[in-house]
Formats: sequence, C-alpha cells, structure tokens
Amino acid sequence: MGDFHGQTHHFRAVVRTVRHAGISLLMSVGDVGFDMPGGQRGRTEKMMRLQLEQNDIDFIWAAGNHDNHDTLATLPLNPNGTRRVSNRNSHLPNGSVIEIGGVRIGALGGAYSVDQRRRTAGRDWWPQEEPTREEADWLVARCAAGPRLDILLTHDVPLGVSGLKGLKGISTETMSRANETRRLLQDVADLIRPRVLFSGHWHQRLRSELKWDDHTATMVEVLAAEQSWAGNLVEVVVDPDGRVRVSPLKVQVSFPA
Repeated sequence: MGDFHGQTHHFRAVVRTVRHAGISLLMSVGDVGFDMPGGQRGRTEKMMRLQLEQNDIDFIWAAGNHDNHDTLATLPLNPNGTRRVSNRNSHLPNGSVIEIGGVRIGALGGAYSVDQRRRTAGRDWWPQEEPTREEADWLVARCAAGPRLDILLTHDVPLGVSGLKGLKGISTETMSRANETRRLLQDVADLIRPRVLFSGHWHQRLRSELKWDDHTATMVEVLAAEQSWAGNLVEVVVDPDGRVRVSPLKVQVSFPA
C-alpha cells in the first residue's frame, strides 16, 4: 500500500479489498498519517484498529515523512522487532529485518519534506523524518549474512530509479536536498540488493529496475497515494524459489452482497 495520509475512507476500502482478495497481511511504505497532533488526534488509529480486527488483517508499515516520529520512538517493541501500535498494527523501524512465512522483509523509511518551510516542527513535521546513515548501516549488517532480502520497504525512491516525475513547484535547491536521502537509499540497495523494493512519497505509480554488476536486479515498485484507486495497492506473492511476483490490485469502494 502506498501513502494514504490518514484518509480513513481510503484505508477502509483498502482493508476490505485485501480481505476480499483472500490476503491477510497488508504492508505500507509510510505516510500513514500516524498520530498527527490536533483535534482529531487518535481517531485515525482507532479506526484502523477496528478495521484491521473486523477484517482479520495484519498491518506492517515503514515510516514516512508525514508520520509522528516522536511517538514512533516511544512505541513498545514486539518480540519480532516491530513496534506495537495495536494488536494488528505494527511499525517496522528503520534498519530492522523480520521474517514472515520464510519471507525476509526490511525497512528504511522516511524522506525529506519538500514543503518543510510551510510546516511546524512537532505538529506536522519532525527533524528526524529522514533515514540516517547509522540506520542504513544497521540494515546492511542485518542483511550481510543472508539469505537475500525479499522485500525492502522504503518511503523515498533510490536515486538510480529512472522515470520518476518531480512534484510541481519544487526548486532545484530543494530537489538537491531531497536527493540526499535518495542517494542513501541507492547506496543501501546496491549493498543488499533486495529482490523487490517498495516505495511511495512522490504520489505516482512507477515500475522500474535497478540492475547490478552480478547480473541480478532489484525490481522497484513506486506506489501512488490515496487519490489513485488503481495505483495505490498491489498484490505480492513470493514463490518457494524466491521469485517475487507483483500485480495490480485495484482498491474497491463497494462489494457485491
């Protein structure tokens, strides 16, 4: 699942779509809109908990830049290294690697907010929004012993990905600053070479590929945000031989009785 920025109607539709497809695990590349301060604070998380429980879905997500990083750091750790939001809602911290059903999943979330100057620290922007070199090193170290990482969840897109369109009105200076995180992600991808990397952030659907000097490649799936019912969600199947298949999964608003 791509960004949804706390839009509860979209999350509800996604969860129902996933359930009707016979899927029990939903993952996200961040910008959940987690614990955003204000008069509606806590309502998004309550709705998410109810939807996940009612539809028997587990939700695991990497951080975006539009998530409350102060609160994320205080969440209690689960035995598998995720941080607990609720019974079926878990945040996967940067640098972590978990295994579910033999599938290895890592995270290096976060990004630079290109609209940072219009935001307020601690209210809708957090200084620790970007992944750090230390977190990247943790991830590389956890992947060093193998086996190869099946899925890497990031929020931003590695710099080597071609075809990405920038958002309108962003200055060259701002893009240069944003590319610092993209460069870090490219370095990490080159070192660990996951089978598939999922990201979002730029609100567009893009499929690309990073090719490596050992004749392997990393498939990169950039997911659109909540305004795209066709580009925000994909189905992922990891075969016993390690091959990862990604196919479109259109978000359905209604279902037959």
